[in-house]
Amino acid sequence: MHHSSALTGKVTLVTGASSGIGREIARHLAQRGARVFGTARNLKSASPVPGVEFVRMDVTDDASVSDAIQEIVQKAGPIEMLVNNAGYGLTGALEETSVAEARDQFETNFFGVLRVTNAVLPGMRQAGRGRIINISSVVGFMPAPFMGIYTASKHALEGYTETLDHEVRQFGVRAVLVQPAYTKSNINQNEKAAQTRLEAYAVHRQRMHEVVANGVKHGDDPQLVAETVWRAATAAAPRLRYPVGQGVLLSRLRRFAPTALFDRAIRKESALN
Repeated sequence: MHHSSALTGKVTLVTGASSGIGREIARHLAQRGARVFGTARNLKSASPVPGVEFVRMDVTDDASVSDAIQEIVQKAGPIEMLVNNAGYGLTGALEETSVAEARDQFETNFFGVLRVTNAVLPGMRQAGRGRIINISSVVGFMPAPFMGIYTASKHALEGYTETLDHEVRQFGVRAVLVQPAYTKSNINQNEKAAQTRLEAYAVHRQRMHEVVANGVKHGDDPQLVAETVWRAATAAAPRLRYPVGQGVLLSRLRRFAPTALFDRAIRKESALN
């Protein structure tokens, strides 16, 4: 059933593979012939995916990350492809969000990526090849009212990845970004909300909640994200950014629309008017 492809037998690590987009990415890459290891914080919660071997990993914990990677390398050899997908959404107005909540968000969405990448890079350098695909978001280049810290973590990821790509290219390693828009997935299930709720933001917070729910309902199929990851993984000369589905238009708007127009569009779309 494996079509022979650029991925055949490639040792691949997908973080946060027990649900949502990560699960779909792991499944798709395995189907394309890669040897896929998927991580889950809790192996009990990871129902089996054909062709995917699950490994316990908490991306916020140094020891957990190095143990998991050691286990994979012992089983299969050096990791040739890394998909950093583990993350969660945090909602709330910025003024409602505590520094502790913001730290936790970065600990997973940003520092988790650094931790896993640093654990995998030595093997890639020694092999003289490798590809790192970081799952960002359209909010890596756009604002998202009431998801400001999530947005900040993805903006940070974008700057990090672009810089990383320049540093590791000399070793035959490339780092790229995949940017999904609203996706029909259960990211909302592992979403957290800021605990403080200020009355001043209540109306707009609720409106934005409805906008997001509607966006997810009419979102892109996670399969589309998985296919985009496959393209980013196999392109001989990869681009830095791969927007997905509805994200393609948004990325063009961000680049080419006049600032004032873009600002108005964001306010309209976020029901802030």
